[in-house]
Amino acid sequence: MKIGIFGGRFDPVHIGHLILAQDVIERTGLDKILFLLSYSPPHKDVSLSFENRHLLLQAALSSFERFEICTIEKDLALEKSYTVKILSALKKNYPDDELFFIMGEDQFERLNTWYMPEKLFELSKVIVLKRHEGKVTSPFSEKVMYVNKRIIEISSTEIRERIKRGLSITCMVPFEVERLIKEKGFYRR
Repeated sequence: MKIGIFGGRFDPVHIGHLILAQDVIERTGLDKILFLLSYSPPHKDVSLSFENRHLLLQAALSSFERFEICTIEKDLALEKSYTVKILSALKKNYPDDELFFIMGEDQFERLNTWYMPEKLFELSKVIVLKRHEGKVTSPFSEKVMYVNKRIIEISSTEIRERIKRGLSITCMVPFEVERLIKEKGFYRR
């Protein structure tokens, strides 16, 4: 199988994440995508606990046959969730499958600052979601597959801010995610 690895904080998961994942499946022929839920992101903080973000992700993915949640970061209990350590563990879990790590163009341009970036290409193929026209400048440019990313002007940050201000997030997140956010009082503070 060809398995995409789409990592993120998903704090909260929103409709843009789902559209991008569906686009990648359609444009690359992947069999499924694992939504790799960050446990201890090395570069960013999270607003909700892992368990609550997992709950929202379950609600968002429940009607997608080819999308699955991957909680390996929590299972490994690493002090820092470096991508190469996670991919090494995933490779053991999926020894006969082909892994495709999915990343945004902005992350890709900073890949040389990551922990052991060269090892990433030994463990998986890399798909870069390209946002801009023109060439991406990176020492790894020739090693990746590019997929043009549609521009979706929704962000988890905006959703959290809208909730704090009492504004609607309808249509920005799947219905079940919105229901849970309201029911549990997530992101109000």
